[in-house]
This record gives sequence, C-alpha cells and structure tokens, in this order.
Amino acid sequence: MTSNIADILDNAAGKAQKAQGESLNTFLASLTTSGITLGFGFISYVFLKYRCPEQYSQQTRRTSNSGWKPASLSPRMLFFQMPDLPLRHAPGLDNYFFDRYLQTITTIFLLLGLTIPPILIPLNVVGGKNEAGGVKGLDRLSFSNVGRSHTDRYWVHLIIAILVVALVCRILQRELQEYTRIESSFSVSRTSSLLISSSMQHLSSKAIQRHFHKTAGGVRFITANRDYSTLRAKVRRRDALITKLEIAETTLIMKANYNQKLGRTKDDRYSHPIPLWTKYLDQKDRPSIRLSIVPWLPPLPFIGVRVDAIRHFRTEFARSNAEIEWDQEHPYTFPPTNSSFVHFNQRISKQLATIALKARIPPSWTLKHGTTPSDTIWAHVSISWWQQCIRTAIVYILVTVLILGFAVPVTAIGSLSQIKYLANAVSWLRWVGTLPNWLLAAIQGVLPPLLVAVITATVPLVVRLLTNIEGLHSRQATENHIQIYYFAFLFIQGFLTISLSAGITTIIGQLANTIQAVPAVLAQNLPKACNYFFSYIIMSTSTAAVSTLIHADQLLNLFVLSPVFDKTARQKWMRGENIGLRKWGTFIPVFTNIACIGLIYSVIAPLILVFSVVYFGALWILYRSYPPKLTELDLGTGGLFYPTAIRQLFTGIYFMEFCLAGLFFLVRDADDRATCTAQAVIMVVVTALTALFHYTLYYSYWIPFLPLLDIFKRKINPISSQGNGQQDWRSRKEVKELSTQKPRILQADLVQDEALRSSRPVIWIPKDELGIADDEISHVRRTHDMWISNESASLDERGNLKLWGPPPTRG
Repeated sequence: MTSNIADILDNAAGKAQKAQGESLNTFLASLTTSGITLGFGFISYVFLKYRCPEQYSQQTRRTSNSGWKPASLSPRMLFFQMPDLPLRHAPGLDNYFFDRYLQTITTIFLLLGLTIPPILIPLNVVGGKNEAGGVKGLDRLSFSNVGRSHTDRYWVHLIIAILVVALVCRILQRELQEYTRIESSFSVSRTSSLLISSSMQHLSSKAIQRHFHKTAGGVRFITANRDYSTLRAKVRRRDALITKLEIAETTLIMKANYNQKLGRTKDDRYSHPIPLWTKYLDQKDRPSIRLSIVPWLPPLPFIGVRVDAIRHFRTEFARSNAEIEWDQEHPYTFPPTNSSFVHFNQRISKQLATIALKARIPPSWTLKHGTTPSDTIWAHVSISWWQQCIRTAIVYILVTVLILGFAVPVTAIGSLSQIKYLANAVSWLRWVGTLPNWLLAAIQGVLPPLLVAVITATVPLVVRLLTNIEGLHSRQATENHIQIYYFAFLFIQGFLTISLSAGITTIIGQLANTIQAVPAVLAQNLPKACNYFFSYIIMSTSTAAVSTLIHADQLLNLFVLSPVFDKTARQKWMRGENIGLRKWGTFIPVFTNIACIGLIYSVIAPLILVFSVVYFGALWILYRSYPPKLTELDLGTGGLFYPTAIRQLFTGIYFMEFCLAGLFFLVRDADDRATCTAQAVIMVVVTALTALFHYTLYYSYWIPFLPLLDIFKRKINPISSQGNGQQDWRSRKEVKELSTQKPRILQADLVQDEALRSSRPVIWIPKDELGIADDEISHVRRTHDMWISNESASLDERGNLKLWGPPPTRG
C-alpha cells in the first residue's frame, strides 16, 4: 500500500509539473499585465490630473486636513519603531496606526526577504530534483525541489522556520504593547461606559452606585437609558419624507428652468399673488404621487388617489415635526431599558471597574468601554440580552454559510490555474489544449486573480449587512466584527480553497482509483499553489497602486453614480462627504490576508517574500502620500483595527507551522524512507509553544492594563521635587474628593439618545435664476411651520446642481 501511494505521488507530481510546465510563462504573463496596468494607470493619472484639477486639489486638501502628518520617510524607519504621534495630531490616530501597520508588515518581510531567499533558494536549487524529478519553472526554487539524496538540508528549513516564528512573535508582541501605550495616552477624555444587565431585575441607579462608589475617582453621574424605538421610527419616517419632499421641490425648480430655456413661458396667466412656477408649468406638470389604499402597504401603480406630491409631503412633514418635538419634550413617557451610561471622573475608573465587575458584581452585568454618544448604536441599546444572543447565533450561522457557500465558485476559479492539465484529464475540456500558449498562460495567470477579485467584491456588503443584524451597541465593535468576519472569509476563500483546489486538480485523474493518497498528495502539492499567489500579489500591487493614484472610487462616484442617483442637493453633498471613505472593517483584512499568505510560504516558497516586500513597500509609500479615510469624522476609533489585525497575523504563523510539519512527515529519501520525522516533531512542539505564547498574549492582564501601571507609577512614586510634590498632592486630593462625591442620577442630560437629539431638519433646495426657489421658500414660510433654505446650492447654466457648502442648519 505504501509503495502504491508513493507511486501515485510521483505520477501526480509529474502530471502537475507537466500542467505547470508553463509556470514561468504564466508568471511572465502576470508580470507583463501588471506592467501594462501600471503604465495605463500612470498615463490616466497624468491625464485626469490635467483635465480634472479641481477633483485632485480637493483630494490634496482632504489629505492636508486629515489631522495626520506622516514623519519623513527614512531608511531607519524600515528597521526601527515608528515615532509616536504628537498629541496635536490626535484626530489622525487611525491613519497613524494604519501607516504603522503597513510599516510593521514591510519591516517583517524586508527582514525575512534579506535573509531567507539567499539561503534557501540556492539550497533548493543546487542538487535538486529539477526537471528530471518532475519539477519545472518557478517550483525549482521551492521546498519541493530538494533532492531525495539531500534530505538533511531540511534541517536548515526547520531552523529558519523557528527563527521566523520567533521574530514575528516578538514583533507582534511589541506592537500590541505599543498600541496599548499609545492609545491610552490619546483617550484620557473617554470616561463613559455603557453598563448592560442581562438580569430580569431592573438595573437601578442605587445598585450601580453601591458597586462603584469606592472605585478610585468615583462615579461622576449616571444616565438611565430608555426605549425610544417608537420615536426613532418617527425620525426615520421624517428623514424619508424630507428626501421625497426635496426631490419633488428640486424637480419642480428644474422643470420650470428647463421650460424657460425652451421659451415655454405663460406671461398672460401669471400675476404676483400666484406662485411663480405657474408662469412656466401647468398643474399637471407638478410632481404627483398615488396614496396607498392601506397605510402599511407601499403605494401601488394605477391604484389609489393621485395627489400633488409637494403639498402632501409638506403636510406630512409638518405633522412629523410636531409629533417628534412633543415626544422629545416628554422622554419619561418611554419605558426604561436595562442599561445605563456610567460616567467616571477619571479614565482609571473604567479599568478598575472592569476588575470590579469580574470580582464583585453579578455576572449579568457587562461594561462596554469607552462608549460615546457618537459611537453608540442607539437602536440596539433597547435590544434585550436574549434577543442579542439569538441574533448573534443567527449571524454566526449565516456567516459560516456565506464562507462555505463561496467555496464552490472559488474552487472552480482556482482550477483555472491548472487548466492545461484539466484539459488532458477531462474529455470535454480537450479543446482548451488547442489554444495558443500565450492565451493559456494568460488564462492560468491573469484570469483567476481577476475573477476572484470580482466575486469577492460583493462580500463586504453582505458581511456588513449581517453584522448590523447582530445588534451590537457600538459602531466600533460592529466594524471590528466586520473585520474579523471578512478576514475569515478572505483567508478561507482566498488561501485555503485556492490551495486545495490547485492541489486537487493536479491529481483529478487519479482520485477515483486510490483515495488513500489524497492527504499525501495535497501536502506534496501545496508548494505548487504558490504560483497562483505570485500572480495574485503582483496583480494586487498594480491594481491597488493604480486605484489609489487615479482615485477610481472618487471618479466613479462623481461622474457616474452621482449624475444618475443624486436628485437633490443633500444627496449630492452626502455622496461627496463619503467619497474616499474606506471603512477599515473591510479595508484592513485585505492586507492582513496577503501578509498571512506571505508568512505561510516564507519557508516553503521563499520567492514570495520578494513580492511581499514590493507589495507592502509600494503601498506603504503610496498611502503615506494619499492616506485613506478610514472612518467618519464624528467617530474617532483610536486605531481599534490595529490590535485585531496584529493578532490575525498569527493565522499565517500557525498555518506555516502546520504545513511544514505535514511536509516534513512526507519527505522521503532515495530509499523511500521517512527521514524528516524529527523535524516534523520539532515543528509540532514549536506550534504548541506558539499557541502557549499566543494564549499569554491574549489573556495576560498586564497588557490590557498597562495604562493602569503607568498611572499608578505617577500616583505612587516618591516626590522628587517640591513642585512635583505639590502637584501630586493636589491630584491625590482631587481624586479623594471626587471619590467621596455622590453621583448625580440623570435621565436625559449629557448623554442623550440620538432620537432625543435629532433636531428639526431644514428643507434644502437649489437657488435658480428664475427665482422659483425663493418664491417656494416665501410660500412655505407663510403657510407652514417648517424650515427651508437654498443656501450653498444652486443650478448652473445647464441645469445641474452645484454645491459650495454643507446643508443649512436653520431656515
């Protein structure tokens, strides 16, 4: 049986290499395509910057106003830690950590790239199997090319793998510690936390006071939350009404101006008391809608009474304003929820409160750290604990189905990298063998990465939708879960499925007869899958660079989506505000996934380190000049994505260890004996030690509470001078006084639900040369109690919307 498996391994490897005999041509095809893409992108960048200078100048202004000023690039930054961000640049903390993340990964791959390829590539090539052993193309540089008579060389692979693990783990540990230190220095003002109880008993303010009154610094005040779901529904309805009303008003103004240009003026029918629009339009030309026959059903075509849209929406909008303002003035009519905002006097109180929660209070209490009104998802605050548990379970199931469901198309795409062998193994694909060699090389090298990019483009939207269903209370936490789910999808579909499909297709003609050889063949052919990732990283480098240079998303929004979908000044302004926004939950995992792939193949196929250095180095330099907008202006995340992304890099370390252990077990010498069992066992031990290190890194208390240590040192250290002693004495006195103060119990004061803080919106219409907008504003102010304005918006000579400022806040 063993000899049969060995024979199948040899035959499978031979067939795989015949199928991959064009691997060098495939690589060159990918390289050529990337070069053409870069050239086209650079030419497009020069052309667009000349033809659209306003758009690129706006991008420059947004970059200069981002609050983050990158330090000057120097070779020292490649091998040493990045300097801390000055306090005056606190608004740019997200961009700082993104820059630091790319710098950290670039440093890792640069150190590995300078040491590993010069050692392992000659070791793999000299005296290797080469073409006589069925190894061709770029595979001659990989782990699988080591000759059977030189199996002792695998000790070098083992030693280098251990050094890689040690180096990466040390860098990741340092970066997590640095994040904790830097983040704590920028978040001193975050003193509020959301306390949630899963108990059936009501969460009383007295109970909160009883458990936290001895905490250092003390509780400043407590804000009880209420269920404003009905008020929130009214606010959403009002937002929908103002959108419809603005569309109708803008359409009326545009139609009147269009008719005036065509000379369709009715002077004989117009007098001053009559609205100005009647001079250019008939009543039938005004926007109209059909009313629904049932209140809870949307309007149906040809069914229901047709009414004037503007008059109807004005009436409904005014009624909504009155109802919402009455509810906002009577918040005590809404039922309370089992949650409260606890505001501490000092940031240390939150950290100590966490310890108190674990040691003293009921396990039904949960404290959400650093929650702010802008970060809170108020619609989810009223969700009970059992509802959130059900939602979370459903989301986990749906995310798992999403990840596994994409395995089928991604596996088929990965099979294209072995299309030539599939053509020989499957009868109905033999026509593929008649294609020109250059076309086959393009299909195997260029087409799979492009198809994977297209099919995964829809996944972020689905993941974001599922995570919003989960019912988390914080926007940061929601984005963090998106980051975790999306990375899991990218890694499973972008690495595991591709690697397995590339291995399976090399032996597709042998599986039916000898299923016992499947595990051995998969491990034996794992290095061959790296040819796909060579092309993938090259294509990713060129497409990311071109997209960043020419601002592809900005051009798409401004010249395609905005003219088609933006019907009002508000819609146009909101699109402009979100241009360039790359939410980090779906942006960062792309880099983390490629970094994990580079780590996995760092010893198996060291050539990938060269491409990884080019990819991350180029993007690091590029994004320093064009920093992405990672979050909304009102939500400073403090670089929350950074520790998650750093920890996710351990995935690459683990899979590198698993793959190497399996490959070591499969190594055979010239006499078909297993000669690398010792290396495999050592690698298993290294994996266990990595897991132990990872455990201590996750669950040791000294890393999360480093800020506590720093604060205690400042509070307890001996007084070195009279001035410092006076200041420290005052600090201790203030803490003592604050801790003895009785907290205020607030129902709706400093921290309010967004439904309570929602002010009356202003109807925003564009100014026009005919004065239709001014006449509409005058009419609305006389007949309705609502705000309307045409500031900062107008129609140009061609009838297009032009903006020069934000929406008005008062009409």
